Amino acid sequence: MSKQGSDKKRTQAVKESPLDLPFLYAGLIFLLWLIMTNVLFVIADRIWVSFFTLMVGFGFIYPAGSLVLFFRLGRRHGTVWYFYPAVIAAVTAEYILVPHFSSIIPNMIVMTIVCLLFGCGIGGCFADKTAIQAAKDLRRAKKLHEDVPYESILSDKGNAKKKN
Repeated sequence: MSKQGSDKKRTQAVKESPLDLPFLYAGLIFLLWLIMTNVLFVIADRIWVSFFTLMVGFGFIYPAGSLVLFFRLGRRHGTVWYFYPAVIAAVTAEYILVPHFSSIIPNMIVMTIVCLLFGCGIGGCFADKTAIQAAKDLRRAKKLHEDVPYESILSDKGNAKKKN
């Protein structure tokens, strides 16, 4: 395949939307995960206080929801290095700062790290590496203004624009 044909195929694989920026999408996934975690905590600790609610919420719903969210991030953008420390820092801060969080869920940090590594890892296995690399190249080209084709100042097109 010629170089021009492969470039055309790579740029067609790239979707244009604000969520194609990895940090925005990672931020959205982070906020959804944080909201899900805190809603489950409030339900299990304040609204329906029972062992069954705690077991269902943090034994099944939390790991499944976390895996799905982290899988989607990994599948869409591959490895996003700054997402891992942000999630680990957030769950550790909640574990330390929220009074009942550490007593109600003693292994929350470990469960979150396992869900994070498995979800993002499996998502990275299913990621479209060509589209991710094409999006990175496109962002780099826009940043360095390489996406604008070179036009000679001596060409007729350049002179016609200046006259008008």
